[in-house]
Amino acid sequence: MSQTTAQSQGQEEQKKKILIVVTHGPEDLDRTYAPLFMASIAASMEYETSVFFMIKGPLLLSKKWQEEERKKGGNPFIHFFDMAKDNGVKMYVCVQSLKDMCHMNESDVVDGIELVGGSTLIDLTLDADRTLFF
Repeated sequence: MSQTTAQSQGQEEQKKKILIVVTHGPEDLDRTYAPLFMASIAASMEYETSVFFMIKGPLLLSKKWQEEERKKGGNPFIHFFDMAKDNGVKMYVCVQSLKDMCHMNESDVVDGIELVGGSTLIDLTLDADRTLFF
C-alpha cells in the first residue's frame, strides 16, 4: 500500500469532532432543547460528539430534577437528553460550576456524566473541529 493511500484511509477513518456547550438550566428550559437535539443529529451523522455542561447547565443533570421531570412527562429536554445518550454522545460537567454556581455535589449528578475541571473545556475546544455554545 502506498503512503498516499494509507494517509487517505487514515483520514477517512478519523471522525470529525463536534463540541456543544450548554450554559442554561431549568430556569430557561426552552434554551436547553436545541443543544441536545443538535448533539443527537451530529452523533447520528457519525461525528464524535461531546456535550459540556457549565454555568447553570449542571442543574439539568440533577438526579432529583430529572426524576421529577420524568414523572411529569412531556419534557422535551429529557427526551433529547435520552436520545443523545442513546446515540453515544459523550457528556461532561464542569465540577466548578456544579459546586459553586449550582450548589450540587458529584453524587447529585445522573449516571453516565463525566465530572471534569474547567480546563477540560479548553482541551475539548482545541481538539474539536467545531464548537457550538448555547
